[in-house]
Amino acid sequence: MLQLCVSQNISNSTPYFFKATGIRVYSLEEALYHAYHYWRESVDELAQDNLASWVASQGISQVTSKVKSLSSITPLSKRLLAFLSIIEYFSKPELTALKTDLERWEHRLEWEKLKDRADHLVSRGEPAKALPLYHRALSYDENAILLNNMAIANMQLSNHQEAVKLFAKSQILLSKNTTQEDSNSFAIALHYAEALTLNGDYEDARNALQTASNRHRPDTAANSRLSSSETAHIQYINGLMAYQQKDYPLALDHFKKAVAQEPEVTHYTHKLAETYRQMHQYDKAITALEQSPGAPHHVKMAEIYAAYGHTHMPEAIRHIRQAISQGDQSDVVLWTKLAEYYRKDYDNERANDAISHALPSKNTSALLENARIKKSLGRMREYRAGLSDVLKGVKEQYSRFD
Repeated sequence: MLQLCVSQNISNSTPYFFKATGIRVYSLEEALYHAYHYWRESVDELAQDNLASWVASQGISQVTSKVKSLSSITPLSKRLLAFLSIIEYFSKPELTALKTDLERWEHRLEWEKLKDRADHLVSRGEPAKALPLYHRALSYDENAILLNNMAIANMQLSNHQEAVKLFAKSQILLSKNTTQEDSNSFAIALHYAEALTLNGDYEDARNALQTASNRHRPDTAANSRLSSSETAHIQYINGLMAYQQKDYPLALDHFKKAVAQEPEVTHYTHKLAETYRQMHQYDKAITALEQSPGAPHHVKMAEIYAAYGHTHMPEAIRHIRQAISQGDQSDVVLWTKLAEYYRKDYDNERANDAISHALPSKNTSALLENARIKKSLGRMREYRAGLSDVLKGVKEQYSRFD
């Protein structure tokens, strides 16, 4: 038997935008489905007034009051289950299974839950959203793994100096905890050397690599051998040092060795291709990337074609569209890239359409690209308003950490 939507209003054209995931939904059922599958990201948002206002706008007043009452329900697990039970959408076995996961999650320490949510955002390529959660987690417990993960988020945002500080602190904490040192210290030492390299502290990076290698599994000669992945990571960092100092032939040598040892590690292959790009050897860059699968492959291919020259911009557009179709179709970064490539290909109308998918996120890069597109279209009033939105977004981003 068909199950009709609670809202029978066929003009539901206004979506609800889930900020943590960047996903828009157009019906209560879609909102429930989203909350069920992305509960870690959604649980805080269920208590916000704009969700209740959106439900009311859908013409389903019979459940609006129930949504409004969610903010008073604690703990978070009960709030989520109350929302998912507002209508008969999920079966009892589905809710029971989720309840078990939620209770297990609730019993974990508060910092672990915050870290879990922040780690998920980093894995989605949204480190800026993860940093406030890491800050909150550190207020409960300052530990090496948490500091390491927060440092990685900073590296993704090119905050290399802050990453160096966090990795250094993480190593100090590990050295005081002998139970964790063997399993984590070498990996964090490599991350530390990488952050030092990206920060331009090359001598310190070399010393960090040497220190890590000297103390790695010192028990016996047999156990002191580095694994293939560890050796590859060291080659990668040495390549990164050469790349940062524009010694591209030396960087190529190290990156080739890293790829040969760990061909499945995407960012090794991407850095190899990027080095070829810097040397204007675009065909070799494209050949290197052809073995790399998935959406990240298409993103890097798009970047190479875009750098190749204007005549190759259609290929850049094709690859970035494939990245969107194969990956997260609400990815703000990808839609912003697509808009940029359309603009550079002088297709401003399609650029304007592409950037509309990214604007609800209020992402600073998306707002800036939107302003550029409006300028290309000759809409100078909208261009100036767009620049104002960019400045406002930058201020809001930095005010979070005041």
